[in-house]
Amino acid sequence: MIRNMSDPAAVAQLVVKHRHEMVAFVYGLVPDPHAVADVFQEVCLVAVRKAAEFEQGTNFVAWARAIARLKVREHFRNRNGVVLEDEFLDGLERAFDEASAGLDLDVRKESLRRCLDKLQRASREILSLRYEEGLDPATIGARIGKSRMAVNSLLQRIRETLKECVERRGTAAGT
Repeated sequence: MIRNMSDPAAVAQLVVKHRHEMVAFVYGLVPDPHAVADVFQEVCLVAVRKAAEFEQGTNFVAWARAIARLKVREHFRNRNGVVLEDEFLDGLERAFDEASAGLDLDVRKESLRRCLDKLQRASREILSLRYEEGLDPATIGARIGKSRMAVNSLLQRIRETLKECVERRGTAAGT
């Protein structure tokens, strides 16, 4: 049990404990995996720096997500000059909450891993290019000899296949 929430180390423990939820939230707002890592790192730094502001007994993830919203806004403003409106972020946050309601993220992560293992090698390579290397569909298409639209279609089908597989595994597991 964490007793002293003004202790930055205690907040750092909570960051580690809830990192998957926080990264998933940021990823829902920022599609570039490299930018997600940067934004998440900034969220962690701010959370630890502002440890004394977190009230013990309140929802840590909600508090950290408020920091994440600010950092996502800052990311888009600094990178693209885009200003994200509160209503837009509120809508994304509601959608995230609805999509993740009642989910055990560790179970879903394991389900996704197993579903990824079932994919054909070519599909896994396309996902790796997109999400691990952060390449855009046009660049992937140039590498594999397909058009940008064909890559977008492939990615959509792969994501749908993974979604269905994870949902089936969740239903089978009773989650």
